[in-house]
Amino acid sequence: YHFGGILADDMGLGKTLQVIALLTAFYQEKTEQKAAGNEGSGSELPLPSLIVCPASLVYNWGQEFARFSPGIRVLLIAGTAKERQEQLEEQMRMEASEGAQVIITSYDLLKRDREAYLGRTFEYEIIDEAQVIKNAKTQGAKAVKEISANARFALTGTPVENRLSELWSIFDFLMPGFLYTYQRFREEIEIPIVVNGDENRMQRLQRMIRPFILRRLKGEVLRDLPAKLEENVFAKLEGEQLAL
Repeated sequence: YHFGGILADDMGLGKTLQVIALLTAFYQEKTEQKAAGNEGSGSELPLPSLIVCPASLVYNWGQEFARFSPGIRVLLIAGTAKERQEQLEEQMRMEASEGAQVIITSYDLLKRDREAYLGRTFEYEIIDEAQVIKNAKTQGAKAVKEISANARFALTGTPVENRLSELWSIFDFLMPGFLYTYQRFREEIEIPIVVNGDENRMQRLQRMIRPFILRRLKGEVLRDLPAKLEENVFAKLEGEQLAL
């Protein structure tokens, strides 16, 4: 049905690995269908998928694919503007059977390279650390929402950090219009819940989003872990740091 969803597991429970498993299964199935010569659209080679993440995680994603699914062809978009342009142009020239199945880039580079992505469609668009787009007005949020994809998923351990508008922005990426326009969402759901403590509106929102959020907590999965330990460590500033 081309629905999207949020994978909201606690940090450390393998959101990256779950996505790699999803994409690997998808591309293996399509490749096998093509090899078997099945008729119909199911036998066509699939489009590539796009993963967007913070810049610090681009190479980490590449390493995880190499470790857990080395058979998937991965392209990391990095380097200068000229180098990135050449990478994307080369990808477009290649046959579907030879080009990358998964393209990985950062929010910042997607924003800069947006023209190169417009007019293309991806099988999956997956955004990591999706709280990056919690403000729907930012250029980064607008950039990921401009991408055409058959299905979209968001990974974040914190789908709501401060206000319900952040949840709306992520759903606006996943399934535009599902939580209405922001104005309607604010009037019918956000204000009644936040200002008036309306329990009925809260339950309404929960019913709407529950089918599209998967969330596990460490305590539910790793029961042998001790409770979180917090320790305050004070660092004395000296020299230039203290002066600054």
